[in-house]
Amino acid sequence: MVEQQVMTEPEAIVYQFLVERKIPFEFQTSLAGGIYELGGSVIDFLIPEYRLGWRVMGEYWHRGVSKSGSDLIQKESLAAMGLTIVDLWENDLRDRPTETLTKALKGEQIF
Repeated sequence: MVEQQVMTEPEAIVYQFLVERKIPFEFQTSLAGGIYELGGSVIDFLIPEYRLGWRVMGEYWHRGVSKSGSDLIQKESLAAMGLTIVDLWENDLRDRPTETLTKALKGEQIF
């Protein structure tokens, strides 16, 4: 049985942006052991051509002191693999998707 991946609304915004621009990407990619290894992660969007990793950050799952700490450790681990990591917050994706994602392709994020 193949596990079906469910996409959130913010992830769908990113997915559509990349598909429309014909930018090759991988969705929900496990790196460094994924969720099963300490320091591993599942990156929401991996864009190998740009050496970018995009993490879609929802308020529910990524706010708070303990989650912020583990997100930072994960980000540093992914950066050590040679990736530029950009966090894409759901509010930015909903309010200004094109601006947010255009900056993200340059390795920048909106603060």
